[in-house]
Amino acid sequence: MNVEKLDLAGGGVPQAMGQERIGFSLQQINAVDDPAKVLYSECLGRFTESDGTIRTSEELSAMPEISGVGPAFDRYLLQLALGWLARRPSCALGCNIQASDLVDKHSSGTLYELLFKHRAVARRMILELAGSVALTAHSAAMLQSARTLGYRIAIEAFGTEQAIAGTLLPFPVDIVKVDASLLRHGRGDAASMLRHIVARTSRSASIVVIEGIETYAQLEAARTAGATHVQGPLLSEPTLPPIYSEPFRPLVQRGNPLAHRLENRNRFSQSPMRSFKEPLRPLRV
Repeated sequence: MNVEKLDLAGGGVPQAMGQERIGFSLQQINAVDDPAKVLYSECLGRFTESDGTIRTSEELSAMPEISGVGPAFDRYLLQLALGWLARRPSCALGCNIQASDLVDKHSSGTLYELLFKHRAVARRMILELAGSVALTAHSAAMLQSARTLGYRIAIEAFGTEQAIAGTLLPFPVDIVKVDASLLRHGRGDAASMLRHIVARTSRSASIVVIEGIETYAQLEAARTAGATHVQGPLLSEPTLPPIYSEPFRPLVQRGNPLAHRLENRNRFSQSPMRSFKEPLRPLRV
């Protein structure tokens, strides 16, 4: 692909938003014991080029030439998802946020402003934290504040290396999503390794999702390992064309929402999160 022809590469995110060329498809997270029961659906980003070619968010994230548009793209998807929930009171959605987008106070504050504005749907939105960048104390505190509003937090793509190392989670989470790639590599110890990972993650989250399930054998392995839910094309095949998009409506941000909102200022002054310089006590997975 010629990246120069991809209009996102030229800073064209606002134009693409206005033309409704950024949207999402959905993939369900199903109960492992009863796949008909849907916990929620994950939003999968889609970008439509000016010539009609559709790109997935995975394709875009693999292009270093346009890496700078990632935060704006992800925030807009989250804004779309929150708007979707406001119109559909029976639905629950999950949306990715990148750990790398939360490393400074400005980006964390921008995200929190959006979440606070849509707090009425908080209990039906799962924020799926993706990426290997270590969170700062400030960003961990912001996520905990979002959790206080009612949002649920999921750790995305938790894998073998983290489980073996006993990775520390810097704040409480509600859902851990485990990468099922080891099941696809034909490892002889895949079943026992998956049981080990699920057992560790279950100490920190009541819901453990095995993602990337493609076959019934993998579904059975997830069930045997003790996972509560699964995700993948076997049970839910997302469409390539987006099922939802809408014209961009800019978010009006007035100052630092974490510092200047009276209700937040009072809460932080009485909370262990009042100082963003002090890390929270981690949880061992």
